[in-house]
Amino acid sequence: MVLCRFGLIVCMLVLAGCGSKARESKGTQASSGAYSHTELSDDLSTLPAQFRYPNVQVLDCGEDSSESGVKRDFVLRSSDSFPQVVSFYKQAFDGLMNYGIGAAYSDRTARFTAESDAGNEKLMCILVREETGTLIIFIHELDFRRRTEV
Repeated sequence: MVLCRFGLIVCMLVLAGCGSKARESKGTQASSGAYSHTELSDDLSTLPAQFRYPNVQVLDCGEDSSESGVKRDFVLRSSDSFPQVVSFYKQAFDGLMNYGIGAAYSDRTARFTAESDAGNEKLMCILVREETGTLIIFIHELDFRRRTEV
């Protein structure tokens, strides 16, 4: 049942905007000014460095922001094998300090999640095996209401 729901979520994400070309950068803002959405080009600079898989095709990426936080999503494709990409992200998530980390695997999908101990940052990576490589869906959320002093 969990894998069925997981598969449905992945399909919805893929169908919601995965074209074969990178999107151009553009922004929109609601009339209230409290919320904005930006579709990013193929620039992955807002993706934390340790999660930037090399030589990927950017299918879609965007950013939703409000006064309370920001959510960035990236849909990428790699021609590398599913096990190779899983190994990269397993290592990247295992390297996080001060985060609660979770992982789930199957023959066709893998999911990695992490949440900072302070609760102000969440990361999720969903990997899907494809015939010619791996689909990578990465979501990064920052909650400004839960900032902590360093």
